[in-house]
Amino acid sequence: MFEHKENHGSIFQNDKEGKEQRPDYTGSAKVDGVNYRVASWINTTQDGKEYLSLKFESQEETNNNPF
Repeated sequence: MFEHKENHGSIFQNDKEGKEQRPDYTGSAKVDGVNYRVASWINTTQDGKEYLSLKFESQEETNNNPF
């Protein structure tokens, strides 16, 4: 299993399989010794500028989540 260097991460394009609510990108990162899952969505501002919205969830939280 690949392990990130401290304060580094990576995300990859996600296969949404017809479900638009799924993140556009998913990946992982390591910050202050804690491993995180990363999810990212492509969004657009009211001015029409695209940006990436990010969500971080610690691996510990993910492992305790039954879903």
